Amino acid sequence: MTKDELEALRSEIDAIDREFVRLISKRRDVAREIGLTKRKDGLKVRDPQRERKVIERISSLAVSSGADKKLAKEAARLLITDAVAAQKEQAEQPLKGSKVLVVGGSGNMGGWTCRFMSNRGAKVRIWDPRGGRKGYTNAKALGPAVAESDIVVVASPLGVCQDELSMVLDADPEGLVIDLCSVKSHISSTLRLAAAGGTLVASVHPMFGPRTASLKGLNVVVCDCGCREATSRSKKLFEDAGANIVELYLEEHDRMMAYILGLSHLTALMFGTALRASGERASELRKVQGTSFAKLADLAKEVSGESRRVYHDIQALNPHTKEMVEAAESALRELKEAASSADHEQFTRLMESTKEHMET
Repeated sequence: MTKDELEALRSEIDAIDREFVRLISKRRDVAREIGLTKRKDGLKVRDPQRERKVIERISSLAVSSGADKKLAKEAARLLITDAVAAQKEQAEQPLKGSKVLVVGGSGNMGGWTCRFMSNRGAKVRIWDPRGGRKGYTNAKALGPAVAESDIVVVASPLGVCQDELSMVLDADPEGLVIDLCSVKSHISSTLRLAAAGGTLVASVHPMFGPRTASLKGLNVVVCDCGCREATSRSKKLFEDAGANIVELYLEEHDRMMAYILGLSHLTALMFGTALRASGERASELRKVQGTSFAKLADLAKEVSGESRRVYHDIQALNPHTKEMVEAAESALRELKEAASSADHEQFTRLMESTKEHMET
């Protein structure tokens, strides 16, 4: 083995170690959030039955993957010790005593918001004509609930968000109002008018899904609607939880999301749709897959399993979707021509220009 070959293998070990440490840190962040939930619900930190299951599960995974079972058990015990320590940490409760109303609280992001707010000390209620949520009181009337709240979060489905946001604003809220919409164009004028009228209103877009436990290192977009105080308070709310805050102009949000969300979803679905049209069984292709196929197949499976209505609304309600799709069609035509050309330079130039752009 040459020195270069040895260094290449050691680099692979270094990369694995970095990912290992990153996952340990992420696990601790999730454990800390579990601790907040247990404290809120009056549950004990230690759960011997759960701890035994964790050790058994990790041991079983070790056997099935060919790893050392004894090492895996010891690692599991160390991870449990670390998780218990994280859950016992006495975290601050920045929202202690605050009254929070989550409009659309029965939905997935509504549920995430309920947990996030209540874990930080808030007294949370929901208002949602579509149903309730276990563990939280459902306000009977929206107007009085808005008037009594220090913070109102509109987490309604995209298709009804405009109507329910308007209902909240018509109730003359004195507290902070934020929406969590992933598309803003259909509510931007409503938000601007409310801010101009003196309402504490800002627009927020968490760049993650409702299964997210910890915000540490994740992006949260905050759009100023014309009220700097509301914007600052919204930024602090998520910044204190470890999120990376990105402030955007309200009117530029949807143009960026057409590519960040719309194109990502479209690409994943196009990959899966092309496989379906090919007649090849995904399970058979998986047996001989490479790393690139595995990543794209996992993404296609994840995206196609999400809420059909939400993902369609993200495309249909964004006024920049047509522009994005036309750019995708143009790129596909260019790729088709380069891939079928006998001139390898054409494909090379395409790859090089793409690499240069992705590094800008």
